[in-house]
Amino acid sequence: MGIVFRQSVKTSLVLFLGAMLGAIILWLSTRYIPKQEYGFTKSMTNWAVMLSTFAPIGLNSTLAVFIHRYNNDHVKRKLLLTICFAIPLVITALIAILYLLVPEWVIHHFQPEDALLMRTYYSWLPIYILFLVYMTMFDQYLCSQMKVAVSYFMKEVLLRILNILFILLFVFNIISFHTLVMASILIYSAPLFMYVVLAFNTKGFGFTTNLSGFSTAEYKEVAHFSWYHFLLYISIMLLNSMDALLIPFYDHKGFATLAVYVVAVYFISLAYMPSKAFTQASFAAFAKAFNNESLGEAKDIFIRSSINLLIPTVGIALIICCNLENVVSIIGSGKNYSGLIPVFIVLLMGMLVNVANGMTDQVLSITNYYKFNFYVSLIISAILFGLIRFLVPRYGIFGAACASSLAMILYNITKFLFVWKKLDMQAFSANTLKTLICGLPALAGGYFFPYFFNPDRHVYVHTFLDAIMRSGVILIIYVIMLVWLKPSKDLEHYLAAIKKDKRLF
Repeated sequence: MGIVFRQSVKTSLVLFLGAMLGAIILWLSTRYIPKQEYGFTKSMTNWAVMLSTFAPIGLNSTLAVFIHRYNNDHVKRKLLLTICFAIPLVITALIAILYLLVPEWVIHHFQPEDALLMRTYYSWLPIYILFLVYMTMFDQYLCSQMKVAVSYFMKEVLLRILNILFILLFVFNIISFHTLVMASILIYSAPLFMYVVLAFNTKGFGFTTNLSGFSTAEYKEVAHFSWYHFLLYISIMLLNSMDALLIPFYDHKGFATLAVYVVAVYFISLAYMPSKAFTQASFAAFAKAFNNESLGEAKDIFIRSSINLLIPTVGIALIICCNLENVVSIIGSGKNYSGLIPVFIVLLMGMLVNVANGMTDQVLSITNYYKFNFYVSLIISAILFGLIRFLVPRYGIFGAACASSLAMILYNITKFLFVWKKLDMQAFSANTLKTLICGLPALAGGYFFPYFFNPDRHVYVHTFLDAIMRSGVILIIYVIMLVWLKPSKDLEHYLAAIKKDKRLF
């Protein structure tokens, strides 16, 4: 678990750098791109991500799990890679053909004032999907080879630097919005190229035309595993993104309203950063332990990773919560994004429950119970759709946030009870309560910390100074509480190693 923790810290640092770059993109976008156009770009990205989940048909999960069965020189390793990289290309082509045949039917579902934007950039979506599909496949492979930090650097840092560059070109009227939209899609080719180079420089990566390497039984196993994980990915994807996907359909202001919602979702994603880093690294170790039938080790990784996910997530959530007013002061124009505050608070409730529940999705995905996860997520997705259909026309994005959090909480309660009963694994313990207790004084310190600066004068300078001081108070109190209550042994060992070796990893 030590190497997992260190790898997770490395990845977290890369993600933090990526988040800083993402904050610059957010500020530039909300400041210089009109709400409707900005909402459109985010809607296009959401749909590209959603449809790119279909194309691998679960082979990304198959690659992550089955790759550990074969050593670097085994012929079946190359056959597995061939299957996992070739089939998504065929599926992507089929999706593109179907999509391009029904433009008017698709555009009809959006608000009338948004139809022109959809029609102008309609044909670019399949290209976007293709890039995202292979970003996913190469990312999954590199993560399985414990190159998590490198992989995240490509998509969290390199991609965002390029994005900032093109937005700045737009801000200074060097390129048009039309060029910006196309460039924001084509820039994915840069990290994808680097992924290819990295993959071919790892031992055992390659392809084969000999399809007889697997027996019929092995092909059936791959197909069975991939199919159910494909269904699971779709249902979970719907559960996590249906709110943002459907807001342009059911809210009368369409893309303009979505622009506010996605900003709130962005800050939720910041709180998810440590979870992403720790889950990727922990899952590789967990899958390896499970395939080696080391069930005791697998259970230990699950329990320890659960609290390791929660500790940094709570810390980041506290910092964001206490700085929401600062956020509203500097993004957009004239606090026109103030509606994100209640949306963020509501979404945060569902997010914290999800993170606190640990790696239950990952546990179910590599056990014989992944079918259960699919059926439950499908049912919850149907409930979520009903809630969105009812709440969004009445309460706008606040209704969407309520629907999303309610569905997320219900989903996690169901998974928690099932995993506890069937596998005798559960993420909640006294350490969970200790972590929450550690957060309470930090929350109070950040919330009641006085405002020493007037944001109406020199808004960026004063807001930045206030955010630094407020966040510093929160972090100091939270770390002191963690050192005192000691909710995580891995954190204790990590801090001791820093003190001894005088380095972060």
